[in-house]
Amino acid sequence: MKLAIIGASTGQLPLTLKAKELGHTVISFAWDNGAVCKEVADKFYPISILEKDKIVEACRQEGVQGVVSNASDLTSEIASYVASQLGLIANDYEKFQFVRDKAKMRELTNDIPNLCQVKSHLYEEGMEVDYPCIVKPTVGSSKKGVSFVNNKEELKKAVDYARSDGDAIILIEKFVGTREFSVESISYKGKHHILQMTDKENDGAPHFVELSHHQPADLSEAVKEKVKQIVPEILNRVGLINGASHIEMKIDQENNIYLIELNPRGAGDQICTLIGESIGYDYLKAMIDVALGTFEEPKVSHKSYAGIYFLCKQRANRLKYFLEKQPWEIARSYTPGTELTYAVDNYTRNGYIIYKADKKIVID
Repeated sequence: MKLAIIGASTGQLPLTLKAKELGHTVISFAWDNGAVCKEVADKFYPISILEKDKIVEACRQEGVQGVVSNASDLTSEIASYVASQLGLIANDYEKFQFVRDKAKMRELTNDIPNLCQVKSHLYEEGMEVDYPCIVKPTVGSSKKGVSFVNNKEELKKAVDYARSDGDAIILIEKFVGTREFSVESISYKGKHHILQMTDKENDGAPHFVELSHHQPADLSEAVKEKVKQIVPEILNRVGLINGASHIEMKIDQENNIYLIELNPRGAGDQICTLIGESIGYDYLKAMIDVALGTFEEPKVSHKSYAGIYFLCKQRANRLKYFLEKQPWEIARSYTPGTELTYAVDNYTRNGYIIYKADKKIVID
C-alpha cells in the first residue's frame, strides 16, 4: 500500500524502515536538508512540512492510502491535516491542532473525573507568581525550555530560557512534587488501547532531565484502573481518536493523578522500543496499520521488564556500566571516551543502555 510519511529526519527513520519492512511504498515529505529518510523512501518530495496544502496535492496525485508520522508533535499535526483533507484515517484537526498547546490542552481536560489539574496560567510581565513553580513554553517537548523557579530573580532567567528558541508563550505551573510516569497507547476510530505505563526518573530541579525509564511502571492496581478510566477521556477531549499517544502524568502520596502533558505520537527516548521488549507489541507497525485502516486489536505476546538508562554528567557514576557489555543489556548508544556533558534537556545526554530482564534492573 502507498503510505505518506510526514518528515524525514532521524525521528522518522524507524517508522520509514518499518514501513519498508512491511512491504509498503513509502513517500516522504520534508526539507531536503537533513532528510536522512530520503535514501530509504521510495519517493521523496523536498516540500517543507509547513506547506501542508502542497503535500495534500502531491499525496492526491500519488494516490496514497494512509498518512502517518511519529517522534514529533508538529509532524503529527501536519499528518492529521493532510489525512483529513484526503478523507483518510485521521484525527479531528479542528481539535487536534491545539494538542501541542499545553495551556489549551489543560482547558480541554479540566473537568475529567478523577483527574487533578495542576494550577497554571500564562505568563505576563510584572505578574504576581506563587513560588515554587515550573516555567515552560506552551509548545515544546523533551524538557526543552523547562525550569524550576524559587523566586523572582530565577523567574526572569527561566522566562528567558523558555524563550531561547523564539518569542514563546510561557506557561507558569504550580510545582507538584510527585513521581512521574507516562501512559503509552494506540487508538483506532475512537477506541483506545493502553499498551503500557512507564516509570520516569529525572534529575529534579532545575530542568528535570529524564535519566531512566522502566516498564511496567510500579503502580498499584487501583491507580492503574484510574488511569484506564482517565486516559480515554483525555484523548476524546482533544480529538485524538486515531494513532499513538504519550501522556505524561504525576501521582502524589494520596494517589491523586495529575496531567502534565499530552504528546500525539509515540514516545521518544526509545520508549517505543521498550514496549516491544516488555510486551512483545510492534508499536511502529500499529501506527502504520492505523493510518492505512488495517489495524487489529493489540495482542500481548509476553510480559517482561524493560528499561533504559541514560548517561550524562549528572550520572557520571553510571559510566562503568557503559565501558563493557552488561549481561542484561540488549542495545546501547555510547562512544567510549566521550566527555560527559551536563544535560539541560533530553537532547544533551551522552548515551544510553537498554535492558530486558525478568525483573527491574537497578544500577544506581
